[in-house]
Amino acid sequence: MQSLYRAIAKSKSLMPALLLALTLFSQAGETANENLWRVWLEPKSAHAPVTLPIAGAERTVLCAGFSTEEGLRAMTREELAGMGIGMEKFASRARENAQGELAVLKPRYVRNRKKVIEYAELRSGKPVVADAVLAPKFLALWKDTLGEKVLVVVPNRFTAFVFPALASNYEDYAPMVLEALRATAWPVSVEVFEISSEGVRCVGRYAEP
Repeated sequence: MQSLYRAIAKSKSLMPALLLALTLFSQAGETANENLWRVWLEPKSAHAPVTLPIAGAERTVLCAGFSTEEGLRAMTREELAGMGIGMEKFASRARENAQGELAVLKPRYVRNRKKVIEYAELRSGKPVVADAVLAPKFLALWKDTLGEKVLVVVPNRFTAFVFPALASNYEDYAPMVLEALRATAWPVSVEVFEISSEGVRCVGRYAEP
């Protein structure tokens, strides 16, 4: 009986080490699998280890990491160094991977009384919208409805609002954006980004009360 107790006690003492080993093994698989690479919009205040700046943005960065069963996981500096590639190459492949997430999102268009589109809404039950807006074909989704460049707000990882860049009244929707910012455990930003053929840049910000 005592030997059984000792075996149980020993297994409990080894549990943290076993869990750590399993975690490291899982993370190694994410690093090696290029299909899991992702970049997404992340609040600067989250202090993610590996990021890229966004032109004009003060509160938002591009975060590098992986798509996991639990959601998006930020990578560590050690992981990036171990991969032996630069951040630019990682980000390029990661944006390509986001195309699969963008493909399953269905825009909901909101029109005014004159039937003119005010904005489009992208929502998902999974935290994938914050990276889907960076997919290379994101602009092509709006060419026939909102124009060849758009304004995008991503208040949380599950939600994005897309406005036409021309003749836009996006400022009027501050209450909607602020509500979405507080709606989940994964807030992103109230900064407004222009996405065009030239890339992504911050062009404004909703004022928080």
